[in-house]
This record gives sequence, structure tokens and C-alpha cells, in this order.
Amino acid sequence: MTNRTKYLAAAGAAGLVIVVFAVWFLIFRDTAPPAASLEEAVGSVTSTTSAESSSGGSLDGTWTIDTTVGGGVLDDGSYVGYRVQEELATIGAKIAVGRTPVLSGSFEFTGTMLSSATIEADLRQLTSDDSRRDGAIRRQALESDTFPDGSFVLTAPVDLGTVPGAGESFTVQAAGDLTIHGVTRSVTVPINGQLVGDTVVVVGSIEITFADYDIEKPTAGIVLSVDDVGEMEFQLFLRRS
Repeated sequence: MTNRTKYLAAAGAAGLVIVVFAVWFLIFRDTAPPAASLEEAVGSVTSTTSAESSSGGSLDGTWTIDTTVGGGVLDDGSYVGYRVQEELATIGAKIAVGRTPVLSGSFEFTGTMLSSATIEADLRQLTSDDSRRDGAIRRQALESDTFPDGSFVLTAPVDLGTVPGAGESFTVQAAGDLTIHGVTRSVTVPINGQLVGDTVVVVGSIEITFADYDIEKPTAGIVLSVDDVGEMEFQLFLRRS
């Protein structure tokens, strides 16, 4: 084999590696953002107010969802979203994640109790890494063009045990009514929270069986299958009203 032949063979092999990597990076690579976690959410908060001065040793009062945290970066701000396994033609198994930052709601604390909580989300604004999926969800599945609102309303007070101090986290099981696709079900949502400066950070997720909410899986030529069960997840930043 001549030097020129060796060079061409090496160049061809290198080119093939680059093509394979590009295909993996653009098509097969898992682009799903990580699941909502308290550690990641706390890292998104920037505050110059001490926990002691902002809370006065108490969480008493109303704390409203703040949609300005994160500087416009969806995954760094307040959001409600879904996470579901799907299989696509030519791509294979993929975790689909969609999130909406268009939220409203509040949490009410009294002593060590979370006495009320309401989260409302505009599901028409759910955004994933594929606009075709987003359109299908608006027209099929969630049918958010017809049922634009999703909500969770706490139905029983929850005892935190103690009032969390600066940097202290809490975990509670929150019983409430979850409304999706015009259907309301009683659920219990595990919620993790932490006081960070002048912000209460709250995250949680719950498994959703689509049939329980009369949700039919979307159909499209590229979609081979979608799991019957997905997750509803949220990341919230609360500021005292």
C-alpha cells in the first residue's frame, strides 16, 4: 500500500467517524433535560437577601410563583412539564420532555403548616425539542388547544414539622386535585422544598397514567409507540407576596 493510499484510507476512516458522530449528536443523542431536582433548582437562585432577614424566622403568609427567576432560560426558571418515553422511526427510544413557563399560583404557610397551594399552568405553551411534537400535543393527546389549563390544588393542610431555616430542606406528601385534559383526579404529590434567601424553591413529580385523564396517545408517521405512563414534573420559585 502506497503512502498516498494509506493517507486516503486514514482520511476516509476519519471522515466516517466524523459522520457517525454527527449523526449521533444531531439525531440519536439523548437531548432530554435532567428531571426536576431540588439541588439543580437551588443552583438557579441568585439572592443577596439573607434567609433570616427575608423570612424573619417564619414562612407565614402567601408566597407567589415567580416566573422571572432564570433570566428567560426555561429549564432554570419556574415551569410545569411532562416526561415520557417514546419510540420514533429511524431514531429509536427517546425521552420526550416538554415544559411551560406560563404559570400562576401561590402557597400559603401558617406556622409549620402548608395550609393551601394552587398551581395553574397554560399547557398550550408546552415546549419540547421538536415543534412537531408540540403541535401534536396541542391537537391530540393533551388537546391543549381545547383544554388549555392544567392545575393542582392542595386539598388538605400539610405539616412541615418545623419552619425551615436558611439552606434547610423539607419533604412532604401533598394531597390535592390534579386537573389535566378537563379531568380532575385526587393525587398525592411528593414535594421537596428549600428556603434560599428570599425564595422558597419547590420541586416535585408524579407518575401519570394517561388513560386516567382520557388522554389518547398521539399518532404520527414517525411515532412508533408512546408509553402509557409518563411523569408530570414541576420546578417553582416562590416569593413572598
